[in-house]
Amino acid sequence: MEYTLSQIHSITGGRLVGDGRTKITGVGSLEGAKPGNVSFVKGENLVKKALGTKASALVTHRDIPELGKPLIVVDDPFLSFTKFLQVIAEKNTAQPKGVHPSASVSRGASLGKDTSIGAYSVIEDGTVVGNGVTIHPLVYIGRNTRIGDNTVIYPQVTIRESVTIGKRVIIHSGTVIGGDGFGYLQVEGRHVKIPQVGTIEIGDDVEIGCNVTIARATMDKTIISRGVKIDNHSHVAHNVTIGEDSMLIAYAKIAGGAVIGKNVMIAEDVGVTDHAVVGDRSIIGGGSNVYKSISPGSVVWGSPAKPIMEEKRLQALLKKLPEMRDTLKELSKRFLKEKGVEK
Repeated sequence: MEYTLSQIHSITGGRLVGDGRTKITGVGSLEGAKPGNVSFVKGENLVKKALGTKASALVTHRDIPELGKPLIVVDDPFLSFTKFLQVIAEKNTAQPKGVHPSASVSRGASLGKDTSIGAYSVIEDGTVVGNGVTIHPLVYIGRNTRIGDNTVIYPQVTIRESVTIGKRVIIHSGTVIGGDGFGYLQVEGRHVKIPQVGTIEIGDDVEIGCNVTIARATMDKTIISRGVKIDNHSHVAHNVTIGEDSMLIAYAKIAGGAVIGKNVMIAEDVGVTDHAVVGDRSIIGGGSNVYKSISPGSVVWGSPAKPIMEEKRLQALLKKLPEMRDTLKELSKRFLKEKGVEK
């Protein structure tokens, strides 16, 4: 890559200080930047660290003359810098427009304008792909699926039949959307499969990480609402509903029929039991297990999940248990000795 600082300024906005012709050939952190890189100073607490950076230019929150480098001064350096990172990312992952000769697109499928269908991808009958969609190599999309404009699907994603995906969705490699929900009846000691004939509905601006599984509903819909972000290796079971702008961090496990509200933060390796309701704006700490519904605005942690201060008190007590045990044994010995009881 090669940009002038003026070109980067046109992307980030703000105020350019110094030579706009400065050539930029990469990006880096303050510590890791090399000559030719551009970096950013997030706030006042990082100004001292910035004085030692090897970056050729910086995006900063104010003019810092002592740096002696060209600057782009903006209100929010991190946010503005991400605009430039987005341009780099789009170039790095760009695919040629059109359908690769090795791809298999059914005659009954519909492709929008400016689509990119990668090598060995398969699009089945009745599927509608919107405008500006990028489908990387080795993707499978089943019958009667709908994919919204400007969605990006990375290699080796499987999307089964009758799934609806919104606009500007990002789906990372290895994810499976629309596999059967895990539903069985117990009949005379045997497991009898319940056919899973529902669907999945994914809203606009959702991002789904690598190796995520989202199961289709038994009936009706599994719903991933607008703006939801799901990290790698998470599992969303059948008939789950996740509200707008909620976030699931790695290894989150949401059991069948659970309802996750809006703006919920679920940390790593959390389990939510079937049909539990997690209220809007709740936060669930890492490694927790949610066995019952949680009120809106709750902050919980532990297994079973409980108000975070209660869990912290329990954790503090647990650390003292060995000492308490030794004290109790010593007191018991003294008591028995005073009573003349041999043990």
